[in-house]
Amino acid sequence: MKKYKMCMIPAYPLENVQLLKDRVILPYVCYRLFGESFSIVTQSTGDYPYLSYLEGADFIPLPKDRSHMESAVSYVSAHSQDIDLLFLFGARGEYMELARTYKSLRPDGVIYLKLDTNIDWANAYPLHDKNFSVFLEDCDIISCEIRRLQSFLYKKWLRPVEYIPNGVYYPLYPEAGDVQLANKENMILTVGRLGTAQKNSMMLLYAYALAFPSLKEPWELVMAGSVTPEFQADYDRFCREFPPLAPHIHLTGNISDKQTLYQYYKKAKIFALTSRAEGSPNVFPEAAIFGCTVITTGVDAAPDMTDSGRVGRISPDPEDVKGFSRELLSLCQDSDYLARNFHEIRTYMQSYFDYERLAGRLQVLVELQALKRRQS
Repeated sequence: MKKYKMCMIPAYPLENVQLLKDRVILPYVCYRLFGESFSIVTQSTGDYPYLSYLEGADFIPLPKDRSHMESAVSYVSAHSQDIDLLFLFGARGEYMELARTYKSLRPDGVIYLKLDTNIDWANAYPLHDKNFSVFLEDCDIISCEIRRLQSFLYKKWLRPVEYIPNGVYYPLYPEAGDVQLANKENMILTVGRLGTAQKNSMMLLYAYALAFPSLKEPWELVMAGSVTPEFQADYDRFCREFPPLAPHIHLTGNISDKQTLYQYYKKAKIFALTSRAEGSPNVFPEAAIFGCTVITTGVDAAPDMTDSGRVGRISPDPEDVKGFSRELLSLCQDSDYLARNFHEIRTYMQSYFDYERLAGRLQVLVELQALKRRQS
């Protein structure tokens, strides 16, 4: 099969942390599977130590004498012949000119649009805008990360929308291969930007507080990630309100060293997510491959990531603290389920969320586009 020259261009300048998230990792795995070359084209936002994980990738910094997307369009105009497969991330208006420029220069080229969407965004796409409709037509392959949104968008757009969930590239997680159930501790872990309205972090604190008196044995709550000043103040007040809980709750702050974060995943039995809204969070599969049972609010991807509640728990209402607390307590008290699910959730991830398998599916879709062109 053909080897493709691949290029990923974000709608906004990439930060280092995004190099190991879906917008870059899926294209990178495609490059490893069926690529001749892979370029990440973006204006620089600082140092990029995570590039060391992406062997063979070319990082091309755009000039900053104009906007990020103006520079990106100029790059594509000059280098279209070096791009057989263009990866875009998000159905954003910023991409309209870029996609049109590429297709005008490379009608034989393929544009893959990874939607990174949720139900609110899916309802807000400006289908009445002619330029947006042309943009969707320019995209040869479109995928979303959530099964129920795939069906919704297929009916709304009257065109194929593939289901390619956010997954895991196992070579980046060698530590997950030797994780042992026996080394798990009574630890509840959450990872994210603590204190943002989206992450709903205080809900987890109060759900933990409600469950704590009924726990038959101590459970620690570890909250990993950057902390807003507002959340720090709320957390301090919470600890004064519930002094017996304070020694059992740990804020790690931002963790830039992946190996440190993985140690928390290896120890935790439960991963908790209390978000009000999400697309398909990268932390879901990351926690799952380490054998953490997931409990989540009813974000769009919750049924996909828990196999509709088989390998995790869903508390639908992100404002229902008591409901989330009941589910959390039930998990903490069901050691047999946690032990069994340590294996079940890891098997589920390997079967459906391995990026190498997902990249193989994308390769077939790209080859079908090439076949369609040859026959037209």
